[in-house]
Amino acid sequence: MARKPEIIREHNLHHSFCGLVSVGWLYQKIKDSFFLILGTHTCAHLLQNTLGVMIFARPRFAVALMEEADLSSAQPALEAQIEAIRREHHPSVIFLLSSCTPEVIKVEFEGLAQSLSRPDLPVLFVPASGLDYTFSQAEDSVLQALLPLCPVSERDTPEIVFLGSVNDTIADDFAHEAACLGLPVAGFLPSNHMRDLPAIGPNTIIAPLHPYLARVANLLQQERGATVLSSLFPLGPDGTRMFWEDLARAFGQTIDLADREAAAWERLKTHTSLLKGKRIFLASDTLMEIPLARFLQACGCEIVECSTPYVNRRFHAHELSRLEEVRLVEQPDLHHQLERIDEIKPDLVIANIMSTNPLIGHGVLAKWSMEVAFMPIHGWAGSHTLISMFTLPMQRHAQLNARGTTVMDPLWTTGLMPSQQEHSA
Repeated sequence: MARKPEIIREHNLHHSFCGLVSVGWLYQKIKDSFFLILGTHTCAHLLQNTLGVMIFARPRFAVALMEEADLSSAQPALEAQIEAIRREHHPSVIFLLSSCTPEVIKVEFEGLAQSLSRPDLPVLFVPASGLDYTFSQAEDSVLQALLPLCPVSERDTPEIVFLGSVNDTIADDFAHEAACLGLPVAGFLPSNHMRDLPAIGPNTIIAPLHPYLARVANLLQQERGATVLSSLFPLGPDGTRMFWEDLARAFGQTIDLADREAAAWERLKTHTSLLKGKRIFLASDTLMEIPLARFLQACGCEIVECSTPYVNRRFHAHELSRLEEVRLVEQPDLHHQLERIDEIKPDLVIANIMSTNPLIGHGVLAKWSMEVAFMPIHGWAGSHTLISMFTLPMQRHAQLNARGTTVMDPLWTTGLMPSQQEHSA
């Protein structure tokens, strides 16, 4: 009998990339929105560097920089910025995002957002400070802010609302799959446009697409009486099959997608043969780690550790039930994590943005985890993109080794891990 994952909690703090970067995918999804961040030059520098690939675009996000005069005010003056945004971008909604500094000095964001709102242009407060929210949880905050604007459904028969931001290609794939199975769809939250926000009520089946949306899912259940689907998240052929079978079961249908899953795995055979037997260490902070570990295990990998900022035992229950003999670490201690990586020497480390480049510099094959939030990896259509994210680094590494590239010294030799340096003496 398979041993269920052991959940170990190491630390009371999370070392996570800032949630403000979520605007990078959310402003593209909600096409008539604008994201205004109340922050400092540090926030502006972060977004400019992280989302610099959009420099030639006209992004619908900005940072309202806090100056010295603002530090003594509980409600900084933003009227001029709001008017400029209205005039230049014509949004249907403005999201006002908090950052660390104004939260520390106790800016009253709720009142500020209400004072800036107009009947034709709501300004919605979104808590996104890195003090409290992980890299991806800011999307949960955005969806919570949108919920009051969703109509109340009065339908007598059930409909699906897919929960989570995905690009148009993946959204079309899910809508088409639901239509083929005869499952009625009310829409997506978030939708592309504010006018298309789905109606949600007691006969709504909420189908979460991301594992970091537990709070808004719970809110939909409590405030609207909706039913939240409990299943695997639709990542990889195994997760996608279970997702659709469980969703159909919620409508009283019994379907068997075993052949569909087998065909999907067959198309990925070249990739799974490369992954089979590889030892993977997940050390990232996207809250995607648990379903990614389940998928990689299904690919034949050995998950030597799965570290994640947060485990919601109810929302992640089905994913946890699929993890076999995995060491699962909640809120990992970064120093101890680096020690374990150096000791275990895994074949691939999935790491956060703070750790990936240093790990690579010390000869560790590491993958930048942030990409999972931006790439189309869901459902049948996204399976190839998903698995390629793990095999491409291995293929590049093999090509470099073939050219005689020298692997650098272990982590501890340069003082990155001083405790191990002491042991080595």
